[in-house]
Amino acid sequence: MMKKIIISLLLMSFLAINFAFAKSDTEYFPQDQPPSVIELAFLRELGLPILETMSSYGNNQLFDYGRIEKIERNRQNDYYDVSLRVISFEGAHNPPFKLINITFRIPPGETSEKYKVISNKAVISYKVKNITPEEVDKLSKFTN
Repeated sequence: MMKKIIISLLLMSFLAINFAFAKSDTEYFPQDQPPSVIELAFLRELGLPILETMSSYGNNQLFDYGRIEKIERNRQNDYYDVSLRVISFEGAHNPPFKLINITFRIPPGETSEKYKVISNKAVISYKVKNITPEEVDKLSKFTN
């Protein structure tokens, strides 16, 4: 009987420890409502790294209509992966328009050898897609 109790306690302890040290948490930001003040502040802070990243990938345009899509926290390795999107444009908000999705790792940490590091942020992912003015209207509906 005592062995069963000890084994049960050990199993419960093991499960509790694994749960407490979960590898990651993910928070998704609703895209069908205006951005929160904290999202806007974070996007402003990321403005220069976004421009530098775009430039390093050959997109020498300005951007607007930024939105953070999700933030994933890795507790074990102590970093955050921030996925966001912006719409780039030429001149005074003229075409061609491009939807740019970027994922930054903050801080870049041990993986900095694998990824470009720009403004002390690792660029984990960078994707570009040409979009129409109608798509710009749809994607910018709930931005600042």
